[in-house]
Amino acid sequence: MRPTRLRSLAYLALALVAVLAAGVFVWNAARWLNNPDVPDRADAIVVLAGTYQRGIAGAELYRRGLAPLVYVSVPAPDPAAVALAPLGIRLPPKEEIYEQTLRAMGVPAGAIRRLGSRSLSTVEEAEEARRVFAPGARLLLVTSPFHVRRARLIFSAVLADRGIQVAVAAVPQEHFPARWWTSQDAAREVLLEWAKIVFYLGGGRFRAAP
Repeated sequence: MRPTRLRSLAYLALALVAVLAAGVFVWNAARWLNNPDVPDRADAIVVLAGTYQRGIAGAELYRRGLAPLVYVSVPAPDPAAVALAPLGIRLPPKEEIYEQTLRAMGVPAGAIRRLGSRSLSTVEEAEEARRVFAPGARLLLVTSPFHVRRARLIFSAVLADRGIQVAVAAVPQEHFPARWWTSQDAAREVLLEWAKIVFYLGGGRFRAAP
């Protein structure tokens, strides 16, 4: 067989492998992101900043007796809230909504804590947890289904040398279909999450401005 034909066959084989790999990734992209742990006893529940449903899920885990404290992450100010403030319009900060949700669902005010002050990214949330929790602590993170894998990846890396154990619970109130391409919201989150994972593994870090 001529070398040129062998090369053509090799290129064709590589192309087929690439197409197959892409198909496997597309089919499993959402499942690989949403791989939560079975919630177990912890020293604290940590509600990461994001969707409002996370506060509901955090309260449900507290009511199950899985931890004595619930920490709510304090994100960087919402740019929309900053723009509206000069007009006398106040958008409640996300941490306040979380705290109201927790109290409305029966979590005592004394069991609620704030984590950090203006975290812009999951990396900064993990660094705040490193400053707050003692070595050997057990944390139960609460986040959206699409964020589970990246949250575990980042928190485990940042907290590894302190022996802090991390489990991640996915918010059941958020719809995140395995066939993510059938949902506009899920498609956006899947593509964005995988881009963020690649960015993080490549050394990228987002941080709030001083």
